[in-house]
Order: sequence, then structure tokens, then C-alpha cells
Amino acid sequence: AVSVLCVDKTGTITMNRMTVQDTWAPEGDDRELCETMGLGCEIDAYDPMEKAMLRHCDEMGISREQLFSGELVSEYAFTNETKMMGHVWRRNGELVVAAKGSPERLLPLCVMTPKEREAAEDQLNRMGRAGLRVIAVGRMQLADEQVIPAELTDCALELLGLVGLADPPREGVKRDIALCNRAGVRVVMITGDNGVTASSIAHKIGMKDADNVITADALVDMSDEELREKVKTVSVFSRVIPEHKMRIVKAFKDNGEVVAM
Repeated sequence: AVSVLCVDKTGTITMNRMTVQDTWAPEGDDRELCETMGLGCEIDAYDPMEKAMLRHCDEMGISREQLFSGELVSEYAFTNETKMMGHVWRRNGELVVAAKGSPERLLPLCVMTPKEREAAEDQLNRMGRAGLRVIAVGRMQLADEQVIPAELTDCALELLGLVGLADPPREGVKRDIALCNRAGVRVVMITGDNGVTASSIAHKIGMKDADNVITADALVDMSDEELREKVKTVSVFSRVIPEHKMRIVKAFKDNGEVVAM
């Protein structure tokens, strides 16, 4: 009876076995980029992405012992709304904020010239088109604990670069999508990942309308009526949070679809 099947990307369509496949540092300092990336991870990492990042640090000769030998002074927790996180570390005589997260959220916090911003966005699109999950990394040096910003959004960061992580599609998922299509079941991807990345993965697995993407920001501005019209042709929704998923499923149901998720 199902006519629409809504699926997540990471761990459902993909294997959730991440590896750092690409890095870009505007100043060419990959080591500082990766060290700050590591400092932005949890010490006892459980997230597959953070595990991949710390593994990459280790491969570059930056061990966990070196990374976490300083004092963790404060932290900015990850939330669905901010899509970024940070740690304040005292190490090697310095007090620094190490931040990482969604480029859409972190890049606006970075102090850059228009030319530097354009270069970063070009690299972001290049990695996204390759199907990589892209994380931006930034740092901020602080004079003392009295000037630690209350929120990560209050920081003026230096962009150290972008990190592209590969998470390959599950074996056989392309065949499964084709089987659903033949059975008259439309497959829709609803993901927290970047739209360019999601579209690239959708192409690889043979999803219909893979170029037609709606972002969470666009979704927020849509009325329920507009969304009901959009879901008739859109099969990829990016940067969504759980509340958005409910709206998308409701829009399909209001159009008379039988939805599985």
C-alpha cells in the first residue's frame, strides 16, 4: 500500500563508515587544519564522523595524547539549530577556540574578504559535487578566560579550511531503489547533510529527480500549501531537523500518499 518511502541518507542509504578523503586549507597548512579539527572533536568520540577525523589526525602523526594534553576550559555543544560545535582549549601557552560544523553556519562566523569567501565556497561546491560530507573548521585565539564568548555564534573565527568525508552508498542500495521504482514506490531522501552532497549521492544510487533539492531554510519559508505542491516533484530534502521531517511526511499524506519512513 506504500506509495512514498522516506529515507535518511547516513547509515541508511550510505554505510556510515566515514573516512576523510579531501582537505583544503586556504593557507596550505593542512596540519593546523587537522589539529584544530581534532581539538573540535569529543575526547571520547562516538560519532562515526569524529572517529574518522581523529583517525585522520593519527595518520598525520597527531596522536590523541598530543591533541588532548591541554586543559579543556569550556565547550559549545552541537545542536540541530546551530549545526556546529566548539571547544575552548588551553594548550602550549595559548587559549584557543576550536570550532567545526556545517559550512553554511560556520563560514558566516569567519573573518574573510569577499575573494577569500568565494574561494571557500568554490571548494565547498567542489567537494559536495564529489558526494563528500563537508565540514568547515575555524579557530579563534583568546587573551584570557574573561573574554570567552558566551555562544559560538559570538565568535569571530579564522577559517582554517574544509574537510571532505566520504561515506559510500551501501552495497545493493541502487538495486533496491530500482526495485521500489518498479513497484510504484517513490523514494525520497530526507537528510541533515548539505544539498549538493545529498544530490550527488542521490544520482549515484539512481534516485529520480536527484537535482531537485529543497533546503531547510527554504522549507521554513514555505506555507503548508506550497510544501504540498513542492513534494509532488522534489525527492531530496537537505539540512533538515526532526520537526521538518514531520512537515514533509504530513505534506505527502495531505496529497493522498501512503508514507513509510
